[in-house]
Amino acid sequence: MPIAVTQVELNGETVTDFDPPHVTFEDQEQIISEGLKQRGWTVTFLESDKATRRRLFKISKGSASLSVITYIFPNLAWSSGGRSHEEKRIQLSRPYAEHAEDFTRDKNKEPRCALMGIYRRNGLILFCAWDPAAYAEHSNPSSCYVRTDAMASAAQTGFGQGIDTKKRFVCCFTPDLLAYYLENLAFLHDNKVVDDDLEMPMLEEGVTSSLDEKLTVAVNVNKVNERLPRNRIFYGAPGTGKSHNLDLDLKSNFPDEALFERTTFYPDYTSGTFLGSYRPTPIYRGGVGAFLEADRKTPAPSLEPMIDYRFVPGPFLRLLAKALNNPEHNFCLVIEEINRANASAVFADAFQMLDRDEDGNGKFAVTLAPESMDFLASMGHFGPVRIPANLYVWASMNSADQGVTPLDSAFKRRWSMEYVGIDEGEDVVEDWELELAFLPAPIKWNKFRQAINNHLVSQGITEDRLLGPFFMTERELSWPRAFEDKLLLYLRDDVVKNAPSKLFTGGSATFGALVKRYRQKENIFVPEISFSDG
Repeated sequence: MPIAVTQVELNGETVTDFDPPHVTFEDQEQIISEGLKQRGWTVTFLESDKATRRRLFKISKGSASLSVITYIFPNLAWSSGGRSHEEKRIQLSRPYAEHAEDFTRDKNKEPRCALMGIYRRNGLILFCAWDPAAYAEHSNPSSCYVRTDAMASAAQTGFGQGIDTKKRFVCCFTPDLLAYYLENLAFLHDNKVVDDDLEMPMLEEGVTSSLDEKLTVAVNVNKVNERLPRNRIFYGAPGTGKSHNLDLDLKSNFPDEALFERTTFYPDYTSGTFLGSYRPTPIYRGGVGAFLEADRKTPAPSLEPMIDYRFVPGPFLRLLAKALNNPEHNFCLVIEEINRANASAVFADAFQMLDRDEDGNGKFAVTLAPESMDFLASMGHFGPVRIPANLYVWASMNSADQGVTPLDSAFKRRWSMEYVGIDEGEDVVEDWELELAFLPAPIKWNKFRQAINNHLVSQGITEDRLLGPFFMTERELSWPRAFEDKLLLYLRDDVVKNAPSKLFTGGSATFGALVKRYRQKENIFVPEISFSDG
């Protein structure tokens, strides 16, 4: 849920409000052009790559000109995770190799490189810029922080400075001072040019700002409730809030996105996807001459694509390496729909790693596939590996899905199975209502589903096919077609597919026949089900 934090007003005052929408890649060029124009500069955009956030352009004014490479990340906002409400950040979410050459360019030569974010709110537009060289060899993801008092100073006077966790100056400025910043960025990141009292972003005990080691996590050290299991599966009927319950514990114990990763199993999900595998990976080398897009008119980046085969780690291996490299933090791998794939096969050699001792560490050292061991060796971990106590694996499963794969007993033995009852969380939806064509007034959603569930139980239908409180969203309940397209379809084709007369009148009525009768305002349910208060 969004949280109100410190925001900057057009006049430089600060207020508490929600973060504004991110500035899109498409809007950035207009902001750059208009800012430069205010001081008499013109700009020619030469290359742009939305995926990598890289943009090359040339600015000129009279006889002066300058070539610039910018990386403008569109996610300048509060970072959560226990951070101060008086901070914003951008997150470097692309592999460092994509911009390694640019981040280490000589700041006094062309083209020079700028690392920035844009803040746009209620008529105010600000650039926030960091020294790219300070983030050389950064992990993925990594955050660059700035305090809102530096941004407020820029709103008041045009230019402000702060200090980031790398102890380098962060520059904040209005768009009309963009050319000034680009001309002097080498000086501005090394020297204080404003009179404000500068403060570093929050850096508490147990928080690391070092990005020198691979997979370092620059967020608060998080503590996990000691009662929570390391290996944990939430299971229950559809709509009982399994993922909701999981997310509540996830946000409480792993409050920053750097501390967890989420994946969803599906029938074709493999161990290569989960652990890692060699995959074709595009790389680029500089081309010769001018390049054009397919329309033969639009300039294209002067890059020649090549295909290389590289090992790409999967979510389990990525988080395992992060947990091993950051023993003071706790991490969580979230697996949704764990039984929609052959879970034992997906875990493969990592299956035995799920056995833990009383302290949460793996009982057995496991040798994974050679390519996985090579990846871990590149992270500084050699030989057989155990799952560390600071790596949690939480999952959800729904045994009512048609495409599920049963979990074998050896696999389930390694997990804490947490049942989510059919009516758990019903107080959250107590005011939700559903309109039925054959009823004169809306009916409470809880009342409707409980009437259906009670009858299904009397007909021998198992609980994992009943209706949980969150099977329908409040928005879906307000849309008449959702009753037909989701709820009725599920009841007819999944719950009573082989014996529709258990729930519906009309014998073996087809789904089409049920919809037709329902639209004619007929009560399609058997008379034993009463929706009245009596």
